[in-house]
Amino acid sequence: MVPESNPARRRCSRVESTDGAQRSPSSPSSPLRGRSRRHGLTAFGAAIAAASMLAAAPLAANAASLAVTSASAAAHGARSMPTETREVTEVILRVAPTIATSIATDAPVTFDVEIENATSEPVAAGTLRLVRSAAPIDDTAELDAWLAQAPDAEAPSAEAPASDAPAAEAAELDGVDVADVPSTTVAPGAVEVVSITLPPEAIDALDDSPVLGFGAELFVGGTVVSSSTEVFANAAAPVTSSTTVALAVPVTVPASAAGLLGADDLATWTSPFGLLSRQLDAVEGRPVAIGIDPRIIASVRVLGTSAPSTATSWLERLAGLPNEIFPLAYADADVAAQAQLGVPALLGPTSFSDVLDPANFSGTADAAGENPGEPADGDAVPSATPVPTQPAAGEVPTTEDLLAWPYTRTDIAWPADDTITAGDLAFLGTAGLTSSILAPGNVVPAEQWVNAASNVDGSSAVVADGRLTAPLRAATEAVSDTEWRAATGRLGAELALLDDGGADQPATLLATLGRGAGTQSARVSATLDELAANPRVTPASLTDAIGAPPVARTLVDEPEDRQRIDNVDRILRTDANVTAFATVLDDPEDITGPTRRDALALLDVAWLDDRPAWDAAVGEWLVAQRRTLDAVSIVPSSPINVVSSETGVPTTILNALPYPVTVVVDVRPSNGRLVVEDQVEVEIDPESRSTVTVPVAAGIGNGEVTLTVSLTSPEGVPVGSPVSIPVNVQADWEGLGAAIIGVIVVVFFGVGIWRNIRRHRKRKAEAAETEENDDADAAVETDAAEPAEADGSARVPEAEQTVARGDEQGDGRRDG
Repeated sequence: MVPESNPARRRCSRVESTDGAQRSPSSPSSPLRGRSRRHGLTAFGAAIAAASMLAAAPLAANAASLAVTSASAAAHGARSMPTETREVTEVILRVAPTIATSIATDAPVTFDVEIENATSEPVAAGTLRLVRSAAPIDDTAELDAWLAQAPDAEAPSAEAPASDAPAAEAAELDGVDVADVPSTTVAPGAVEVVSITLPPEAIDALDDSPVLGFGAELFVGGTVVSSSTEVFANAAAPVTSSTTVALAVPVTVPASAAGLLGADDLATWTSPFGLLSRQLDAVEGRPVAIGIDPRIIASVRVLGTSAPSTATSWLERLAGLPNEIFPLAYADADVAAQAQLGVPALLGPTSFSDVLDPANFSGTADAAGENPGEPADGDAVPSATPVPTQPAAGEVPTTEDLLAWPYTRTDIAWPADDTITAGDLAFLGTAGLTSSILAPGNVVPAEQWVNAASNVDGSSAVVADGRLTAPLRAATEAVSDTEWRAATGRLGAELALLDDGGADQPATLLATLGRGAGTQSARVSATLDELAANPRVTPASLTDAIGAPPVARTLVDEPEDRQRIDNVDRILRTDANVTAFATVLDDPEDITGPTRRDALALLDVAWLDDRPAWDAAVGEWLVAQRRTLDAVSIVPSSPINVVSSETGVPTTILNALPYPVTVVVDVRPSNGRLVVEDQVEVEIDPESRSTVTVPVAAGIGNGEVTLTVSLTSPEGVPVGSPVSIPVNVQADWEGLGAAIIGVIVVVFFGVGIWRNIRRHRKRKAEAAETEENDDADAAVETDAAEPAEADGSARVPEAEQTVARGDEQGDGRRDG
């Protein structure tokens, strides 16, 4: 028995019956009676009922505010629909034997009736009635009719809106009353468990029935507030045959947008009580096939010797399991959505080089060929790549090394429940997935108890049996012990009908667990143990189920939601754009590797259970990829004036990536006024800017030109958005400017020469005039000198005589 795991507050009220009769407060003498004798009210009884209705005022007030709560339909084998948070206002009943999951008709049996008040108001005290089926249940139609009497309060319609209208009164069950006991007030959010013991004679009429039907009703003030019906195998019935059943169980992690699991998450999930460890606990040593997410294996291996020791031990434990193991898509990506989009091939991871640190792989093995993970000095080091594959000594593992595993088979596709449409299986077949596991709702119901192996839409598939899968999943996802025993009891009842002649010929059936079953691993292991202990079950392998003679089945088209497909299309197109853009890098895998892995993580089918969160995650990822695509761009430029016949256009390029990039700069003019001579290839350092000059030449005429500058990768992939630069071309100014300069030079030098000539002429004239004056003076001197020479004295010039007289006169005045 698994431990009780219901977090709600529980109160137990046990009412034992040893004489086969129960006394109700409103009916002092209430013996076992048939449905035909129920509620024969007299006038006095009506008055009592009216008083009871007044006493039930709290429940009536609660009923006035009843609204439907969203809940998973996984218990019925149906795919979970997008849900909203709604006010939970249901009163839920569950009934099951206290200890076993089957009922022996030759001994007293004790039932637990669980009352869960999932409302915001207390449920008033009332009467709890236990009912059994009036007739034996010996075929599936009778079983379904008995179960259909009580609506499934835990899985309301996804389309049912929240409402404050009063809840509809539950219908009374069509059966035989076997006990009436009082129920106490149940507080909001609380759970009460009432135990009722029946003597063997209470079910004598069903001794020969392979399946026993029991139900419970809660009356408050004469109104049926809630009801429930369940079925259980008759443990006293003889076992005449067994059914071959194969089981498939997924081993996955919760949905996330990360293409690799972090070391901290791995350490938590692979710890002794972690999620992944509990999932292996549930399947180890049990005959089930494991579908595992390869992301888990790769996430441990990329860490090398830095991986948590619990994670490497977990991988070694997985390798040692005797179970059949087959891979799911990486990150359990939605293969049906890819098929419906018609992608060229199923997506898978392309590289892990961006997260591989060579230092974490230097000690994985030594040259002497010792055991990987143990260095020569004998000091234990966690194995970087646990068995069964190891990289060469000191080498960083390749993508193939990281994903390699000795799978039992690799040709199985397991799409999400009810997501396959016509043509999808053929698409998966071309990808090498020649056998698909389909949910029972994806095919038209066939004859009961036929082989799981099927031919669907011209392809091979194995179809899970709905009658076994629904209660199996309900049991593995049960919250309380009573809920688990009820679901497991129904599973046993279905198998009892198989043994009772429900199948005309032996068949190999398949049952599957849901993707989220790992969160309730204790329930998984308990359910698998209960199934293995059932004498009516013979375990089979998944290979046996696939290899059985196929049955022709008709596909039910279940295309995925259009909005989801549109979002998946955006993810795939963005991934392709990033792959093309990455050619600007020397190693494109630095970008393409993480982008592809994260894209696959967003395609995880686990997101189907939480559409709002998925939509938000997709939006964030698309924004991040847009930033990557815009990380290499041209910085807009101001207008440029071109006044020469040959010049260059300066272009500044921004690289916001943490890697160097190489781009080709291309300039295209809008008309023939400019001619671009050639493209320019340039390398830009990480997180920097670089300016490159593209040579251009003036063409014919002057005027306005618009240059469109664009970038491409060396492989011709467009990068970023083109930028337009306005240019004003005035190339004739070059000749005019030269002429003006030439004139200035000629004038400058001409004036200088003219001035020199004029100065030279002036100097020559002055020199000639000076010579003439000198000649005249010489003549005068000659004439004056001739008389002096005749009388023997010199003639004093008149001017000198005048000066001498003046001097004499001055001297005389001084003397006076």
